[in-house]
Amino acid sequence: MNRFLTLTCFVLISSLVPATVYAKPASLMQMIGQWQFPGSTLNGAEMADGATIGPDGNRTTQSLACKTVMTTDASVDEVLAHYRSMLVPRPSEVETDASTPESGRSVVFSDDSASRPFAMHTILVNTADSSTTLVITRGKGESKTHIGWKHYLRF
Repeated sequence: MNRFLTLTCFVLISSLVPATVYAKPASLMQMIGQWQFPGSTLNGAEMADGATIGPDGNRTTQSLACKTVMTTDASVDEVLAHYRSMLVPRPSEVETDASTPESGRSVVFSDDSASRPFAMHTILVNTADSSTTLVITRGKGESKTHIGWKHYLRF
């Protein structure tokens, strides 16, 4: 009888908990793969606790912070064109990858290159549960474009 009662309670409680609580987060390489510039080289990657805390210093939610740097021979303009085509919504298409969740998102492109000896562009992508930042740089005389990727994910 105790076993039956325990099993019944477990089934009842687990049916009340949203399925997303049990959703397994994607691996670091799966998350990077959604954002990796084609043909680029990864220069290390990290995933750590997102350390989301409230004003009282206590943890408020589970979260992850990820980062990597990609390098490519492609020009800054080619890299920007790739991410623009990936991120600018097309009304006739329904996309279902992690960069376009059903809840909507904001995308901001900025160019901070003016009067500098290097190209520097930032792309910010925010959703209700994630934030992705791409920093695209290339110095005059450098042979590679660098793409810094940082991703925050809240569960």
